Amino acid sequence: MLVSESCYNDTMIKVFTDERLFILVQLKQQLIDAGLSCFIKNELLAGGTGELPFIETWPELWLHNQADYNQAMVIVNDFKKILDNGENAPDWACPQCGENNEGHYGLCWSCGHQLTPEAS
Repeated sequence: MLVSESCYNDTMIKVFTDERLFILVQLKQQLIDAGLSCFIKNELLAGGTGELPFIETWPELWLHNQADYNQAMVIVNDFKKILDNGENAPDWACPQCGENNEGHYGLCWSCGHQLTPEAS
């Protein structure tokens, strides 16, 4: 979704940023699955890196409604734990479908089941 600056209002709030767009896309889907309305800002600015300050081109994940912030941050923090532990995490078997997954993945490749931090 493309959103112009004029579309922003004071009820929106940024919840996460990362240089890797695919990380934000995964997290955005988790927020949507939880019923939270959100969007990615700067989704198409990667081509501006070098011409613009790099931090200004990083994609950002925003909520449309600040009232969803606490619920969103539970999901964001769980996601960050999985990201932080992913490099050294052991492989895991999906509790839903039984498929094996490499440790750095937080979602089952086969059924899409999310690995919870407690299960990792």
